[in-house]
Order: sequence, then structure tokens, then C-alpha cells
Amino acid sequence: MADVTKTVKDAAYVTVGLGVMAFQKAQVGRRELTKQVETQLTGTGEQVQRLAKKVEQRIQPVLGQLEATVPAQAKDLVKQARTAAKEVQGQLLSRTNGRTNGTKKKAA
Repeated sequence: MADVTKTVKDAAYVTVGLGVMAFQKAQVGRRELTKQVETQLTGTGEQVQRLAKKVEQRIQPVLGQLEATVPAQAKDLVKQARTAAKEVQGQLLSRTNGRTNGTKKKAA
């Protein structure tokens, strides 16, 4: 009877040990996946920022020419549109910065 009890206890310990090892392996996999996703998001955010800068560089000369040719009454409207566009661009850049460069490390 003592042998059966010992065998059952040993089997239980082995089962618990294997469960703990499986849990630890899952945790390591989760951490690696989190790092991989953060790296990909950082790259995507940087690409969005570069694209926004290129678009701004191409649009600025066109807006300058447009403002020079627009009648005086419409200049205020163009100025409002330009201000709104800059606000949207700022919001886009702040959102991509917040997700990519401002990620906080979580405690393990």
C-alpha cells in the first residue's frame, strides 16, 4: 500500500512540475510575441511619420501658390483650412508617437 501511495504522490508531483514548466514556457512565448509586436508597431509608426513629413513638404509649396492666387475674400477660408490640416497632422503624429515611442515596459 505504501508503494501505491508513493507512486501516486510521485505522479502528482511530476504532473504539477510539468504544468509549471508548460506555464513558464507559455509566459516566455507571450513575452517574445509582445516584443515582436512592439517592434513592428514602432516601425509602422516611424513609416507613418516619414510619410506625413513627405506629404507636408509637397503640399506646402502648393498651398503657398494657392494663397498667392486666391482673392482676398477667400484667403481667410484658405487659412482656416490650412490650420485645420496642421491640427489633424499634429494629432496623427502624436497618436503614432504615443503608441510607438511612448510604450511603457510592463513588470514581468
